[in-house]
Amino acid sequence: MPRKAIIVISDTHIGAGGAPEGNRLEDFISDAEFVDWLHDLVEESNRDNVEMDLVINGDWIEYLQIPDVKRFEPYHPYDTVTYADVSEAAALRRLEIVHEWHPSIFLGLSDFLNPGPPRRSLTILYGNHDPELAYPGVQARIREILHVDAEHADLVTVGQRRYFKHGVYIEHGNAYTEEVDRFSNPDSPFDPNNPSLIERPNGSHFVTHFFNRVEWERPWVDGVHPMTTLVFYAIAFEPAFALKILRTLLRVLPDILQRLHVSEEGEQVSTGQALLAQLETPAQEKELLQKLESDPAFKKQFVRQVQRALGEKGVIAEDWLQPQGIEEGIDPVARAREITEQYWQWLEDAAERVARAQQAQVVLFGHIHERIEKQLSSGATYLNTGTWVWKGHFKDAPDRVWQDLLVHPEKYMYSRDLTYARVDLDEDGIVRSARLHRVGEPPAPPEPPGDLPKPSLWARLLLALRALLRRLFAG
Repeated sequence: MPRKAIIVISDTHIGAGGAPEGNRLEDFISDAEFVDWLHDLVEESNRDNVEMDLVINGDWIEYLQIPDVKRFEPYHPYDTVTYADVSEAAALRRLEIVHEWHPSIFLGLSDFLNPGPPRRSLTILYGNHDPELAYPGVQARIREILHVDAEHADLVTVGQRRYFKHGVYIEHGNAYTEEVDRFSNPDSPFDPNNPSLIERPNGSHFVTHFFNRVEWERPWVDGVHPMTTLVFYAIAFEPAFALKILRTLLRVLPDILQRLHVSEEGEQVSTGQALLAQLETPAQEKELLQKLESDPAFKKQFVRQVQRALGEKGVIAEDWLQPQGIEEGIDPVARAREITEQYWQWLEDAAERVARAQQAQVVLFGHIHERIEKQLSSGATYLNTGTWVWKGHFKDAPDRVWQDLLVHPEKYMYSRDLTYARVDLDEDGIVRSARLHRVGEPPAPPEPPGDLPKPSLWARLLLALRALLRRLFAG
């Protein structure tokens, strides 16, 4: 057999399009780079007679942020109801919007395909943001858009959970992280209570019911990953925003773990219910906000309460409900950084288990939006292909960088680290190399903020007025 390369990307999150026209929910702005990269692969494949399997490892299409409308207007923020329909018909309508606004993506993929020699094929796995790919009608329409006829239908595979060939195991990875991002049956993303419809995990409902509105106002929030850390960073730097996130999380997501305690009224309630009770009225929320802004010790204890509530929702792991020192409370930024590290560790541990169970030489995941290249104790290589949308690398950032992000998000959110993985096989189908690569040069980091100047009296008055208006009109 000729030499072969398996090319893997993930988490492109291609949305409805129209970012230049005003769509603040469109995170994918690298259409030209994507097409140029595909053309380079085709040129190499033809020149050196290299067969290629291109694998898009989940979250290719950002179905959660594409409205189900007849005519998409990118400058228009849409109501929650336009994201709610999970039927196959709605999935097809959303696909047409993506095709209309990102035509070069589909043309590039069509040009990549080749029955051979050399053969070039495409596999698109589903992630937690695009389970709609499992619908037969969506799969058929994608083949049609890519101009794949019945004779060459095997060139395109859409809507599976995993790819496993030549000792290379590829899966999106959401089955191994927070409960809220998992499907009931990881091998089939269909609703067990209504098998004709795809299932949206609880975390997806949070995106459609709340996060889309927040991102329209604050486009930078999608670069903070995982979502859990956004809660804790907000507690540290913008408590009013944190309370807004928490109120919706606690209402939208059901309790997965039932850890009840007795309230002041003698009722058995969960930590989440107790926390919601503190946010029932504007007066209660105002009192809580004042404590968070003025009492560091109270803030640390509040972090403990939030962590327990999120554990009940399955947003963080159960074994993180009582870590060392939690009874004394902890700094919210420190908690966010520890959760990020745990998030990465979940997938690394899963990669080790998969490598041993499947005798895989290479394990590739996505989902966590982080470039990772690591040798496992089993001897296998673990690669995480990161993301093609903006990702804030803030785990080790000092507080002033976070403060600068809140004031000047444009300095950070237009950088893209366009990562892909490449596994090269020799003529005998043996893995010879497995590495991460970049399309172009990595983005230069923004200049670190200098010492923040002391605001003038006029500036302080404007900030106070803005804070007052935000509280008055907050939903």
